[in-house]
Amino acid sequence: MKYKCAFSGSGGQGAALMAKLTCMACITEKKQVVMTQTYGVEQRGGDSTGYVVISDQPISNPIVESDANVAVALSESIYQSTLDGVCEGGTIFVNSSMVKHTKEKPGVTQVLLPVSEMAQDMGNIRVANIIMLGAVIRATGMLGKESVADALASALGKKAKTQLLEVNMRALQKGVEVMEKKGPLRDTAAAAGLPG
Repeated sequence: MKYKCAFSGSGGQGAALMAKLTCMACITEKKQVVMTQTYGVEQRGGDSTGYVVISDQPISNPIVESDANVAVALSESIYQSTLDGVCEGGTIFVNSSMVKHTKEKPGVTQVLLPVSEMAQDMGNIRVANIIMLGAVIRATGMLGKESVADALASALGKKAKTQLLEVNMRALQKGVEVMEKKGPLRDTAAAAGLPG
């Protein structure tokens, strides 16, 4: 199975962290993985995307270019370019708290989740990305929750305050639960016709 992912957001939203955690979890699960990133020209607050390719086989091409089968758009400013980069049969997970104007793209499933509002309800707006990551892994099945939780604990480090780790773990679980309530999505890699 091959997943070509694009995690996109504006500065400070944690899109790059989502990509990093995905890579770390892949290593734990002994999957092949490669990550690249792009940034806007702004020094702070600009748009960025973390691209991750995951496979059970060696990865010959690490580029994700208009063929992502799993994508995330955390902000309005990067939504359109992220949607444009999703291939037919792919799925884009959209932070509907921030993205107010969605557009249809034939053959692309859009999952609208108000993750910023959910994070505020949890008392920490900064965990919106982790809620979204929980939703993505549950909907796609590309990674197990345990390996992502381990990656999260490792990324936060041993010096992280207990409360910080706890709220992030609850956020991950919240995202998983949201998608369990929504019901299953089809296998995005197979639907997109990507080889394993």
